[in-house]
Amino acid sequence: MTLGVAGVGLIGGSILLRARQLGWSVGVYDVSPEHRRIALERLGATFAADSLPALAARCETLALCAPLEATLEALAALAALEPPGRPAASPDARARATPALVLDVASVKLLPARAGAAQDAFVPTHPIAGSERSGPAAARADLFVGRVWTYDPAAAAASCARAVRFIEAMGAIPVPIASAEHDRIVALTSHLPQLLSVALGAALEPHLDRPEVAALCGTGLRSMLRLAGSSWTVWEAVLRANASALAQEVRGLADILTGVASALETDAPDVLAHLFARAAVAEHRLHRGDE
Repeated sequence: MTLGVAGVGLIGGSILLRARQLGWSVGVYDVSPEHRRIALERLGATFAADSLPALAARCETLALCAPLEATLEALAALAALEPPGRPAASPDARARATPALVLDVASVKLLPARAGAAQDAFVPTHPIAGSERSGPAAARADLFVGRVWTYDPAAAAASCARAVRFIEAMGAIPVPIASAEHDRIVALTSHLPQLLSVALGAALEPHLDRPEVAALCGTGLRSMLRLAGSSWTVWEAVLRANASALAQEVRGLADILTGVASALETDAPDVLAHLFARAAVAEHRLHRGDE
């Protein structure tokens, strides 16, 4: 198995580490020379390519692990390459061969699914694993173990089968879900928590010049702010791509918070008790599912 990893950040670096544990040959490409160096010297990459086409020509499976916009550009570039198995008229033509499986890991799926729709080798996927940290230094070989990893079953059947085997090799649990449905769900389960953490941090920031405020920030607040350290550069394209579904979830949360404010002002403890009960049910069901 020769795997290509295009984009050596947290996810790409973790795929690389896991693949090397499995004994696979792993080539990398990244626009950052420093990331390529780390991949070779610290993460155990077998080789580094100087372009995406050069990497694609040398691997059986290609994982696109760049930010969303770069992933869409990569899919457009791959669409221009020769499909696998086509006789090569020249060495240059042979260098344009594409892998048998191409998958991406972007946290929205509808745009990649559309961009790669004409490529039978492409399967839109999303590992439900990550961190507020980014870059190859944050990579972990066990990042995906026991975690859900979605794939779009509308892709070509043979490619889906390959994707499932790849996901299972990463230690993850393959879950089929259509790209449009995926994006509607992650607006609630992933993108809304990110914005909630950011909003909480923005509300807190003006008050942190007061030492007593910082002193009274406990572990609960700090845990809720964990996602606030995430990079805007990483999130901008994702939030814009899923803006409609996410705006609906933000408004729903705003309605709940407005109701909380009204309950506090009107001394309506039954309203708050009902919210606490619903929240406890959600927490219990998720915790039980993690066991």
